[in-house]
Amino acid sequence: MAALAAATAALSLSAALPTAARAAAGEPRLAVTAAEAAAALTCATKVGPSRPAPVLFVPGTGSDGSQVIAIGKPAFDAMGRSLCSLSLPDRTTGDMQVAVQYVVRAVRSLSREAGRPIAVAGVSQGGVLARIALTYWPSLRPRVTDVVTAAATHHGTTTVNTGVCAVGGCPPAIWQQAAGSRLLAALDARRDETPGRLGWTTVRSTTDELVQPQTGPGATSVLAGATNLVIQRICPGRTTNHLATTVDSVTIAALADAVGHRGPARARRLPADVCDEPYGAGLNQELTQLFLDIAGERFGAGTAEVPRVLAEPPVRAWMRR
Repeated sequence: MAALAAATAALSLSAALPTAARAAAGEPRLAVTAAEAAAALTCATKVGPSRPAPVLFVPGTGSDGSQVIAIGKPAFDAMGRSLCSLSLPDRTTGDMQVAVQYVVRAVRSLSREAGRPIAVAGVSQGGVLARIALTYWPSLRPRVTDVVTAAATHHGTTTVNTGVCAVGGCPPAIWQQAAGSRLLAALDARRDETPGRLGWTTVRSTTDELVQPQTGPGATSVLAGATNLVIQRICPGRTTNHLATTVDSVTIAALADAVGHRGPARARRLPADVCDEPYGAGLNQELTQLFLDIAGERFGAGTAEVPRVLAEPPVRAWMRR
């Protein structure tokens, strides 16, 4: 049955590619080369038609993606998926208009190697990068089954102080994720927040200290047309910070549900014991807690020397179309 499903998916992808090729003709040109994108991509296991379908993980600001493989592989093994992760320039702090090009190339190469569409999971900035990729490169849509974003800065976060950034400088991606940034204004001007006939799922925590607001009609991580899950509605009383949202049991269960069914994740299908452990099924609970304990320090050390600018990078012409 698995072989038949893989063959069917491969045929569906092949049938969609001529249309995708025509769409690609009018898409933004990629300045990031195939070699540069390949060097940024790491897969925990070999990708191929006879292997489990891959999930491309797009990291958040300050992450190089390497820890994702070490921490996350058991969870992806448990859901029967291969894990691939990107390590983006300057620890994902550079211009998002460049970073997204790595995502575009990764989706193309992984879907080609797998011989079928893949899923994409994005955390924080990574969720926005996935959305930009599928918005401005429509030829990618037949290559993707699901997009699951966690704690994503889709509509900007109010915790960024642009006044401070204008004096001392901030990494480009911090400017671009601030509420009211020109980049997000251009993205949000597009009518469809969940482009393509694929499953879109968002997960957020009301106690996220970095990405706010997360409640009310202006919740930044919410996308119109997606299944929008709130950790505290599923596990009442849980306190989950920004980084922990990545590995929260609800986030991992939502991803497993999304890739295991047609369309987005559904809260009613999540396991009855999803709230029994704080972190996702398959994850080593003690190791995950240790990772979270030291992650803040690693983030500070890793981003101390990245380039900073005194203003938001200009929005490129292709984003304003």
